[in-house]
Amino acid sequence: MRQWLIKYLLRSVVRVSIPEDVLRQDKKTGAILLGGIALTDIEKGALNAEAKAIKNMRIWSVINETIKQQCYERGWRDSTTIEHLNTAKIMYNVLDTQQSIVNSFENMVR
Repeated sequence: MRQWLIKYLLRSVVRVSIPEDVLRQDKKTGAILLGGIALTDIEKGALNAEAKAIKNMRIWSVINETIKQQCYERGWRDSTTIEHLNTAKIMYNVLDTQQSIVNSFENMVR
């Protein structure tokens, strides 16, 4: 219930993208939808393999860790205004959303 409320508020009030905007499962058919279009078994397998591969690439960790470090430095350590803090929070939210999408693809069952 709590997670549902958080997602509802993020989507409705703050108007940010959440992983379910990209990838979700149809409750009636059980099909996995990407952008509202059902994925085939071949697409699921390819996306699963790509997610596993990207998480093992060094570039993935470099991108994520570099941006996290910049968020910390600019948003918390060196911030002088509330805008700096809000920008850092948005950057963290984007990273979290990306990570959640990749995790969803990685954990996708065919």
